[in-house]
Amino acid sequence: MIDAQIKVDLQQFNRSLTDIERKQLPYALMLTLNETAKGGRLEVQREMDRVFDRPTPYAKRGVVYDRASRQNLRAAVVVTGDRTKSGLPATAFLGPQIEGGMRTHKAFERQLVDRGLMQRNLVAVPAKRAPLDRYGNMTQGFLNRVMADLQIDYRGAGATRTRTSSSLKRNKNYKNARFFVPRQPSHLYPGVYQRDPAT
Repeated sequence: MIDAQIKVDLQQFNRSLTDIERKQLPYALMLTLNETAKGGRLEVQREMDRVFDRPTPYAKRGVVYDRASRQNLRAAVVVTGDRTKSGLPATAFLGPQIEGGMRTHKAFERQLVDRGLMQRNLVAVPAKRAPLDRYGNMTQGFLNRVMADLQIDYRGAGATRTRTSSSLKRNKNYKNARFFVPRQPSHLYPGVYQRDPAT
């Protein structure tokens, strides 16, 4: 964790203040600390744009700052650990970028691991032809198709649960382009594959 602290001995300075100035000092310090933390947050977000490949607005909003008060003259730029409706807390994926280590699995990765289709020490990386959104993540529609073909009851946005014989009849284009995970040991590298519909 990055931790920067500034300490100032104010005893001598405090003795030279008038009563009015002494009463206003905590307020002035509070404003200074909050403006400094606010600027630090913006600087961290700018650095994320520079070092990350297309960070999502959700990831950038994960960097927040704790405000100082008159009673607590302390402000800090932090990565939030709050879980939201959108998914993982920012600490789950930004924490490893700061401290090192493996990031927390995404929801679909956890389901692949739970079904024994992916090792726990791996993360999913899109293949060259996988459809990506503007932030470089696999599209939700693509993930829904993959998980449906793997018979995993995935709860992603727009998911159709699992693929059934009736859904295959409705979507004939999917019939020969199904996704699968090769059983190991296999000559194929571990991962999710799509059958070539032309074969």
